[in-house]
Amino acid sequence: MAKRRKSLADQVPTEIFWSIFNKLSFIDLIQAKAVCSSWNLAAEEFVSKMPWLMLPSKKEVEEGDGAFVNNNGYNGFFNLCENRVYNLKTTPMEFRESCWLKKMERNEDGEYELDYLKKNQRFFFKVCGKQQVRECFIQKAILSGKPDCNENFGVVLLCNNREEIAYHQRGYNSWTVIDVSHPPYRDIICHKNHLYALSDNNSIEVWDLGGRDYVGRIVNKSDIVLPFPDKSHTKGNSLRGFGTSKFYLVESCDDLLLIVRFIGDYVGFDGTLLTEWDLLTETCTQPKICPYRTCFFHVYKLDFDELKWVEVESLNDRALFLGGNQSVSVSVQSFPNCETNSIYFTDDCWEKMEEDYNYGGHDTGIYNIKDESFKPIYEFSSDKIQPPPCWIIPSAMLESQLGQCVASLPGCN
Repeated sequence: MAKRRKSLADQVPTEIFWSIFNKLSFIDLIQAKAVCSSWNLAAEEFVSKMPWLMLPSKKEVEEGDGAFVNNNGYNGFFNLCENRVYNLKTTPMEFRESCWLKKMERNEDGEYELDYLKKNQRFFFKVCGKQQVRECFIQKAILSGKPDCNENFGVVLLCNNREEIAYHQRGYNSWTVIDVSHPPYRDIICHKNHLYALSDNNSIEVWDLGGRDYVGRIVNKSDIVLPFPDKSHTKGNSLRGFGTSKFYLVESCDDLLLIVRFIGDYVGFDGTLLTEWDLLTETCTQPKICPYRTCFFHVYKLDFDELKWVEVESLNDRALFLGGNQSVSVSVQSFPNCETNSIYFTDDCWEKMEEDYNYGGHDTGIYNIKDESFKPIYEFSSDKIQPPPCWIIPSAMLESQLGQCVASLPGCN
């Protein structure tokens, strides 16, 4: 049998691929991937790892669950590498399909139905709208691994007002509520085939995702009890009454990071922290408009030997992306316009978004860890952005297979 003759594209050295693809736009990368298998593999490194900012569409903004919001619709995806917005008409089909998940359908009474398994009993949960699903039932959803056909992965939910953690293993029919000890939980993450949950009492529960019984329940669990970082504890106490803190678990270069984010309840344009009383004057009973905003971040990594959080003063060539969905770390060497040693964040302060009709969903930006400065990611036309922007990773294979997994679960059609 005659050997297949290599094309000219197949003969180009890999290092030349990298030097060329590093300068291409997203559109050009998608076209380059279609040339041959070698180009497809090389370009995938640049396409799939850089998060994009998904902006609300005009229909979502004005008609989401019947609520009218007075701000412009953006209708697209913001590419950080190119500092450019792709609207839904210009976004490549591969990318548009990669972020599509099947929707849950309403029943005859107009309710969404969800069901899950808890202690060998099946429970049904009904909610009236998508907003209620997010607020009351599902606070976060993450993957336990890459949804490759050869890998036994699952989906993990932080749900029921952060009181419960549910797991669905590929190949099983229902959700299983995991046996937990210290709810509610601040965040969850899958790290090296283990599920970590950070509780409100600062302990961490760990489940071995490889230890499952015949119905897919996770059976091996351990607790890590470690002190909360003194720096964040002291800073939080000094700012008590001015705001709240949020916490994130992030995997970065095989380290498990804890990010502490302080959000001021009322922040002036000059960055001054205010209380509600500061917004009132003797001559005016209408308060000044001072929305909540992020004021600072602290970064720590878990020392598994000493069982303590160690402060991270620099991320070196890494950047973190935080938000309501799974937070990620990327190397800035692969992505132009991505700022090193920085935290990119979106607004996930759900409890505050409905407090005022003038703002909500607006708290996004880039935080430089070295000089503690802030800058905007994208210039919005107002401080009311609903639904809030969120990070997505444009990997067609990853997201489309996740969509197939979710579509096969109870309640998804």
